[in-house]
Amino acid sequence: MEIVFQLFLDALLLSGFYTVLSVGFSLMWGVTGIINLAYGSFIILGAYLSYMIYMSGFDVLLFLPLIFILGFLLGLFFQALFVNRLMGYEPFTILVLTFGFDVVITNLLNLIFKADIRSISLPFENFSLFIADLILPLNRLLVFFFSLISLFALYTFLRYSWTGRAIRAVSLDPVGAQLCGIKPKRVFMISTGIAIGLALFSGSFYAMLQGFTPFESGWLTIRAFLICVIAGLGSVSGLAFGSFILSLFEVFSGFYLGEDWKDVVSLMLLIAFLTIRPRGLFGIKYHEKG
Repeated sequence: MEIVFQLFLDALLLSGFYTVLSVGFSLMWGVTGIINLAYGSFIILGAYLSYMIYMSGFDVLLFLPLIFILGFLLGLFFQALFVNRLMGYEPFTILVLTFGFDVVITNLLNLIFKADIRSISLPFENFSLFIADLILPLNRLLVFFFSLISLFALYTFLRYSWTGRAIRAVSLDPVGAQLCGIKPKRVFMISTGIAIGLALFSGSFYAMLQGFTPFESGWLTIRAFLICVIAGLGSVSGLAFGSFILSLFEVFSGFYLGEDWKDVVSLMLLIAFLTIRPRGLFGIKYHEKG
């Protein structure tokens, strides 16, 4: 029975990272209507930025705000220079655009860093807290803690700031928001900036938790997509619950069936939700974006 509690605890800690990983993907999808296939590449880009900071001898944790700001600026340019120009075209056009960015970023990272596995060693990563017979690795606990802080900051921003309310208004009714004086394209830029900022931000956590190469973007994008499918769009708390469900399936299947089964079980979960409840557990209906 102790091992079951330990697996639940592992899933809970992992769900914090998965929530941060998916919240930017969900925000961009919910506000702009775009499924960003390059999202995983931006996460890996954040991991390599953290790796460079680590190799320069600095503490990665101190640079987390700067990594988010860099991602935010990158997202602004990405939306303004490329995506906004295609907003009136078929959604497939933007899908191809983001796929192209995924290929470009992956290959650029491979050219610069090669395909060797990189990782970040935190000074306390070999330490753990013990609660009775349960083990809490400090690096996972730290990632979970910073994930909670960042999610609370995002929730507060979306809930109480004027810009956050404008983002929510555009996501629910872009025409109505425009009649109230809100400029949707400006909101799209800010939303994409936050989304890419969170992608780079979560990439730092990814580098703290495990080794990485340039070729892992696909599965990260699929995981973000899967969590959004489970939770639905429009709810940070829903994403947290969806992340916990995915973490439970991955942790338990990895332990009882083997690591190779984790991805299979995750894809089966994706198919099940798309078939039975395509709007997710907490999803709300969005208007089409123009």
